[in-house]
Amino acid sequence: MKNRSLDIALNLYEIAGPIFVSLKEEVNPASHKARSHPDVKELSFTQLRILLAIEYGKDQVGKLARSGQVAQPAISKIVNRLISLDFVRRDPHPTDRRQIKLTLTPKGTAMTGRVRLKAAQKYVGAITNLSRSNRQKLLDGIAVIFDVIEKTRKADT
Repeated sequence: MKNRSLDIALNLYEIAGPIFVSLKEEVNPASHKARSHPDVKELSFTQLRILLAIEYGKDQVGKLARSGQVAQPAISKIVNRLISLDFVRRDPHPTDRRQIKLTLTPKGTAMTGRVRLKAAQKYVGAITNLSRSNRQKLLDGIAVIFDVIEKTRKADT
C-alpha cells in the first residue's frame, strides 16, 4: 500500500507541473508575441507565487520563507513590494500581538482569480470534448485531490 500511495502522490506532482506552467505562462509568456494578462504585467512570477501562497494560508513572512526555502529578508522585500502595489496588507494577528498576518487585498484576490481563470482557459477545449462520464470522473478526482491537499495543509499548520 505504501508504494501505491507514493505512486499516487508522485502523480499529483505530474498534474501540478503543467498547471503551474500554465500559470507562469500567463505572467511571463515564452514568446514576445504572446501577451500576458494586462493586469499581470506589474507582477513577476515570484510575486504571483507569493500571492497564491498567501491565499493558500501561508499568511506570515516566516511561513512564506520556510515554504519557499527562501531567506526571510528576501520574502519581506517581496511582501513590501506587494503591499506597495496594494495586493497584500498586514493585519494584526488575531491571537498573538507580536505577529503580523498577511492578507490579500480585494485587488490581490481579483488578481489571483484573473490569472487562474486565464490559465484554466487552456484546458477548456479538452474538457469540453470529454464525455459526460469522463467529465464527472474528472470532477470526482478533483474533489479527492482537494481533500488530500486540505488534509496536508492542516498538517502543515
